[in-house]
Formats: sequence, C-alpha cells, structure tokens
Amino acid sequence: MKGIAADVTLSRTGFHDQDDDTESPSKVVVAQEAVELEKLQRRLSVRDLATQFENGQAAATAAAAKLADEAKSPSPVKADIKRRLSGGHQCSHGHSHGHSHGHSHGNSPDSKVKSPGDGAPVFRSSFRRTSGNIRECERHKVQEVMVLDRTALTKKLRVLLSELAGRVAGRNKDDVTEALAIIEAMDLQWIQKENELAQEKADLKKTAALFKQASDDARRMVEEARANAQAEVEAAQAAVLRVEAALEEQTQSLSIAEKEELEMMRKEINEARRIKMLHEPSKTMDMECEIEGLRQGLSQKSVEIVQLRKELLAAKRAGQTGHYELQGEERLGGALAITQINEGAVDVSKCIIQWHRIAVDGSKGGPITGATRPQYAPEPLDVGWLLRADLTMPDEKKESIFTTGPLDAAPGLGNYVEALFKKGSSEFNIRLVQQNGEVLEKPLHRVMLIDRTRIKLYKGRKTIAKEEYTSIIQLCGARGGGQAASRALYWVANKGLSLMLVLDSERERNAAILLARRFARDQNVTLFGPDDGISVSKISGRLP
Repeated sequence: MKGIAADVTLSRTGFHDQDDDTESPSKVVVAQEAVELEKLQRRLSVRDLATQFENGQAAATAAAAKLADEAKSPSPVKADIKRRLSGGHQCSHGHSHGHSHGHSHGNSPDSKVKSPGDGAPVFRSSFRRTSGNIRECERHKVQEVMVLDRTALTKKLRVLLSELAGRVAGRNKDDVTEALAIIEAMDLQWIQKENELAQEKADLKKTAALFKQASDDARRMVEEARANAQAEVEAAQAAVLRVEAALEEQTQSLSIAEKEELEMMRKEINEARRIKMLHEPSKTMDMECEIEGLRQGLSQKSVEIVQLRKELLAAKRAGQTGHYELQGEERLGGALAITQINEGAVDVSKCIIQWHRIAVDGSKGGPITGATRPQYAPEPLDVGWLLRADLTMPDEKKESIFTTGPLDAAPGLGNYVEALFKKGSSEFNIRLVQQNGEVLEKPLHRVMLIDRTRIKLYKGRKTIAKEEYTSIIQLCGARGGGQAASRALYWVANKGLSLMLVLDSERERNAAILLARRFARDQNVTLFGPDDGISVSKISGRLP
C-alpha cells in the first residue's frame, strides 16, 4: 500500500489541468516541472501492483482483525484511529481549499501581469508546499485504508487506481487499467473461494449434527432395551423365587398328579424363557442393521470430504503437476493406495516406496518401518498425523504425495475400548496366517485373550503363545498390502516368535491394539510397532 500511495503522490502534479487555465503565464514552467517528475518517478508495473496489493491486503486484514477485537471492548486505540481518519478528511478538505485558492489566484489580474521568469520561483515554492500537503493527505488515506476490511479495501483500491488512471497517460494508463482488471478478477476468485469454504463448513456441520443425533438415538435405544430387559429379568427372578418358595412348602404333600402338573409348569416357564431369548436378539439385529446403515453413510460422507479436500488442495497447488495420488478413506479403519493419475508415469510396482508419519506442523515424524508397499492400512497410532508416501523411480527421480489432512479416528471406537477396559479382559477370534514370516498353507482359527497383565493365543487347552507385557513385545497394525491388511495386526511375542493375525473386522483389530496398549501402559510398558520413533507422551495423550 505504501508503494501505491507514493506513486499516486508522484503522478499527481498538484497543478491546474490544461483546460482550467490556458492563459496562465506559468504554464510553460508547470509543463517543465511535470516532465521532470515523469522522468524521475519509478515505472509502476502490473507485478508491482499485485505485490503491493497483496502486502496491503494482508496488513489491512490484520488491522481489521485488530479493530474487530477492539470493537468488543472500547479502547484508546479506536479513538486514535477515528482521530486520524477525521484528520485525514480535514487534510483532504484543506487541500481542496488550497487548490481552489491557488486556482483563483492563478486567474487573478495580478498573476497575468507577472512574467514567466518572475513567477517560476514563486510557483516552485507553492508546488513544494502543495506536494507536502498531498503526501500528508495520502498518508492519512493509507492509514484509513489499513483499517478497512477486504470489501472496503478493494473498493478503496479501485477508487485510488481510477483516480490514478485519470492522471496518467500512455503506457502507465494501460498498466493501471490492467491492474484494475486483475483486482476485479482476484475479488471474484476470493468471493468464490469464500462461498465454497462456507458451503463446505455448513455441510460438515450438518453431517456432524446428523451423526451426533444418530448416535444419541442409538444410545437411547440401547438404554431403553437394557432397561426393559433388566425389568423383565427382575420380574422373572421374582416369579422364580416365589415358585421355589411355594415348592419348598408343598413338596411333602404333593401327589403324583400335582408333581406332573408342576413339571408341566416348569416346561412352560422354560419355553417362555426361550421365546423371550429369541425375541430379544431380533431387536439387537434391528439395531445392528441401523448401525451398519449409519456406518455406510459415514463412509460415504468421508469419501466426499476427502474429495473436497483434494479439490481444494488442487486449487491451492494450481500449476503443479504430479504423477501419483492417494486413493481411499483417510480415517482409521480405511485403506490407502497409491494410484497413477498420468498415463506416462512409471508403474507404481517399479518404484521404491516408503511411508512416513508427519506432524501437521511438520515439526515431527519419521518413516514407518516395513511400510514399503503401494497400499497401507492406518493403525490407531496414525490418528492425528499426516501420512506421506515417498516414491523413488528407476531413473532416481522422486515424488512425494500426502494425505489431504490428518487421519480421523473411527467413530465410537473410544467408547468400545473403554467398555472392554472396564471389563478387565477380552477375547478376539483370529486367524493365524503367518508365523515367523512364513505364510501358512491354511489359516488357523485361534482365540486371542488380552487382559491386564498378558496376551495369550490359544485354542481349547493348547496354548500357542502367552507373554506378559514387557519391552520385548511389539504390537501394531499390518504394514503390507492385501485386502485384509486393515483387519490384520502384527505381534512379536518374543525374540523367536512373530505372528500375523487377522481379526473379524477393522473395529475388532483396532480395539485389540488400543486395549493391549492401554493395559501395557498401566504396567509402565510402551507397546508399539518396530522403530516407532514418536513421542510417548503425545501418543499416550491420544490413547483412550
């Protein structure tokens, strides 16, 4: 903004226009001074206009934010700004008055009597005073522009450039006209981006409200079903107690017929219990169907959000070209895959790949040991971090691709893990697919027990592995590819035994990892994967 103000001050002569005073004896001197000023002033290019406009816009935005904060609680700064603005207007009026005075003086009979030689020094002195007043007024105008918001700023800038266009000619006028067109285009782009961001924010709020309402409804339904079941169980228990008490009193005096009748009553009670047990699971199945529908809706919305992020990122990186991109849901429970977006790019399978965890601010992070495949299934440790995949092509060229944002957590997973933690121990059905790096010919069905002191893998009475939480144990998500990678976990039980286990669902896999890490943390043991060099305090803060 300072550069624009200075150029406007230089291009503004401060004299009469050519048509105002054609008979003034100082006309030749005025023309000579204007030519000298035109030679001394710096050329104002479109690039300078754009740079100065961006700097001024940033400064004006900061000033507007400061004024908005001050508007909430009156402060002396506001009074000072208003005083400066009023002073700027007074200066502007004073300048106009001086200009009119000079004009009338130029048309007076006394001025016509003076020769050009006698009037030149007087005119130069008047020009210096007028230029000083103009610069002072322009400084007040700049201070006034700095406290405006974006809309007022662009409007003020258009007015200043329009005034500048009226005072310059030739190539300078073309540059100013082009700058006006650029400002109009930038204003339209800003408005469009603001509308898009506002729409995206509104959609995200609607989605969050929808899922919050659905979660509340599901929780309320579960609580109602639990309360009804509890009431029915209590009523049944009371009835059983009454029947047992009556039986104890009449056992000695009952006849054979009465005993048969009592046996029939017992059968009817058992049948009623069986019918009740068959009826309750139907409600559970209905709730599971509703929850599955909500999960599908969440998955669809997640894909839409990721797509919007990619479009926004592409708009920010306009002009930058790449050959690969990440596809998949950027959340816990999803799977990411590197795909080609350019037919002329090298096949992904021929590239050397390394996945990294990167902090949002770029201050921390590191490579993920073993994650060298085009596919990667995020694990709970990745939540809140950016993921970056580095590709090294056969010709030693490199390219890096990032997720559009930090990975999101799986909805409801924290509450599920909290319930398992309060229970004290949990069993998970697993399939053993690899042992010590060797793929088994046929997956083996086993049970994985995770409790407060150890992890155990067994089937029936046969125990395959049983280890307490120590620094030797490692547990993390599978870091290779495959369709079951998001349901698989890698467990190093001891120095001579490593296992690859596949659970029934992504939720079970992530819950097993989080539950084991929480139990291990209570034993002062950090339970992560190989070479996970991330701050333990930061990770512990994210564990449920």
